[in-house]
Amino acid sequence: MVAILHGKGFHGLRVYPWLYPLAYRVEIYPAKFSGPSGVRYDDDLAPVMEEKRLVARHSGADQANYFGWDDVASDSAHELAIKFIDRFPQIVKAGYIVDYAYVGWYATLIAHCEYGYLPYLSAEFEPETDVMRMLQANAIAGQHQMDWFPLPPSAGNGHRFDPRPEPRWFQSN
Repeated sequence: MVAILHGKGFHGLRVYPWLYPLAYRVEIYPAKFSGPSGVRYDDDLAPVMEEKRLVARHSGADQANYFGWDDVASDSAHELAIKFIDRFPQIVKAGYIVDYAYVGWYATLIAHCEYGYLPYLSAEFEPETDVMRMLQANAIAGQHQMDWFPLPPSAGNGHRFDPRPEPRWFQSN
């Protein structure tokens, strides 16, 4: 879903995956709140992000009820992306930037996930490190083992700018 949103111009959407003992969790938020890792947002900004509805959370414990929605279990990634735009307008508006460096990094990460890996930055009983850890969710015979993946390029090093004109629907939301 996030790769599809990136393809629609929302390069400023960041994904923070982490492990909790009960389930794998993912948070999606605007890049301007990214901390030094480029993956996790600064904890000091969490209250502001909550107040302005700038973070979307999903827990694997909710299975296919992404973001707590009960009408998406059979939706494709594209259908989820369209609903995300509609249901989280503040996040997508703030994520409407161009950042090809991050989008390329994310596409490569997702390509590795197709081999059964779940990336995560932190876990309940593991300290945060300077790489994404890769959990092998389902083993594929003969596959190499991948334990880590590099963090994304820093936002300051990429070519980021606000594309103009904005889509017309920005004015209506």
